[in-house]
Amino acid sequence: MKSTPANAPRNDTARILFGCVCSLVALVLTAQPSDEPAAAVPQPKEEQAKAWREIAALPDFWQGTWQSVSPIADDFPAPPDYTAAALDYIKKYKPVEDSPFANCKPLGLPFVMNIGGMPMKFFQSPGMIALYIESSGMTRFIHTDGRRHSERPNPTYLGESIGHWESDTLVVDTVGFAPDTLFQMGKLDKRALAQGDPSPLAGVIFGPHGRNLRLVERMRLADFNTLEIQTTIYDDTVFKRPYSLPSRRYIRGIERRNDPQEWACTDNRDYFDPTTGKLEYNVKDKAQSR
Repeated sequence: MKSTPANAPRNDTARILFGCVCSLVALVLTAQPSDEPAAAVPQPKEEQAKAWREIAALPDFWQGTWQSVSPIADDFPAPPDYTAAALDYIKKYKPVEDSPFANCKPLGLPFVMNIGGMPMKFFQSPGMIALYIESSGMTRFIHTDGRRHSERPNPTYLGESIGHWESDTLVVDTVGFAPDTLFQMGKLDKRALAQGDPSPLAGVIFGPHGRNLRLVERMRLADFNTLEIQTTIYDDTVFKRPYSLPSRRYIRGIERRNDPQEWACTDNRDYFDPTTGKLEYNVKDKAQSR
């Protein structure tokens, strides 16, 4: 008589359990989020049309170009409430020797938008505004899609800009500046300047900013041909409290000749030596290019 092995039921049970475990593992692996980014899908034409209609209803920053008609340097009509470290820096500051205009370095925000005779042009799209600035040939991107600032933004001369509309005013919040971004922290008293100094930068105090420098700009049309930008500076290494600068004015240019041009800085003959703080003029052998 043929007998059934005593372990047969256990083998069947083991096979069933093994199958269940495999199914469970497969289910878990399937449920794991993929590291691959989701594939882009086209937006329905109706939604695209709606987005562009919303843009058309916004204040018209887009026609033509804008040129600054305000002085190149910001004014500080009310004395800032400086930190002790900032006061010490200002006490030792030498405007001529510490001039930062050399070596083809990009100016960065906010100073890059102050240069008169160098137009800038707004470009709008759903979720983003691009701003081409002839000075330094820089393009600034302002995200308007509701995102938050990055936890660790990549430091750049223009920073990371996020904007939103408050009625007819575009409010732009910018952080994440490179450590060597040109930063105006004030102006010297006129009595401390050399008499008759014609330079538009006479008395301007440039200096280091803190890692958490933040700029909040409020951009609005005073009328169709006039754009005003008011900037508030947040930097607790320089100012004990935020400092609000006077509004800067820009005029619109519609003619074709007002288009921003290409900017190229390939040979700067002035050399700023960061080790000595001296600016040497017309020294081609020392000048740096980019």
